[in-house]
Amino acid sequence: MSTHTLALVTIGQAPRHDYDADLPALLPPRTTLVQHGALDEIPTAAAASEQLAPSASTKQVLVSRMRDGAQVTMDGSKLAPLLEACVRRVAAAAASPDAILLLCTGDLHAFPGLGVPLVAPQPAVRAFFEGRQRPGTRSLIVVSPEARQAARAATRWEGAGGFTVVAGIAATPYGDASAGELEACAEQIKALKLGGGEGDTLVYMDCMGYTLAQKQLMSERTGLEVVVPREVVFKAVGKLFGEL
Repeated sequence: MSTHTLALVTIGQAPRHDYDADLPALLPPRTTLVQHGALDEIPTAAAASEQLAPSASTKQVLVSRMRDGAQVTMDGSKLAPLLEACVRRVAAAAASPDAILLLCTGDLHAFPGLGVPLVAPQPAVRAFFEGRQRPGTRSLIVVSPEARQAARAATRWEGAGGFTVVAGIAATPYGDASAGELEACAEQIKALKLGGGEGDTLVYMDCMGYTLAQKQLMSERTGLEVVVPREVVFKAVGKLFGEL
């Protein structure tokens, strides 16, 4: 049976050790993984912040993880050329992968002419929501890593699958602050006291950095269905490879 090579391209640094615990459940059968990062040539989070930090005029704030686990917050337009260079370098390599998976749910521009299939999380997640569409009012709570992302994320997912976004809340998946922020996020969600029946409210954690363990914690704390994009997106890769 054929094997597949999947290249993970993070907007931070590779390797992404925060994926290690989840990969056995996520990775399609007969798939070999290679990892690359847009910031691999930048030595530290401080250096990345100095080069890529958002300003008051930044249109899109993006958040990722450095190799040492530190969070880095970036201006999407400043990151764009580094990300494109990384993606094109991976696609053009002598041992090019069978597909490239971007580890970012943000609004990223297209990369025409790659010659390698590219899986972007946002379309995969949107297809997931559309597949959940049903009659009636349904509420969506969107969790983002950083407060400056909340409004854009709420707009991005409003109406997807018939859901109405009722709240946008920030809680980082990265670093020492993560546990406390996720607990506080769960308390904010419970305080919303949303009515409706089973399945009428869904929590969507809008970052590829959120782990399956963080999903479970959020579900246990809130009593609601929770979706993290990594589980949706790796299924899309499995379908691409003919493994699902």
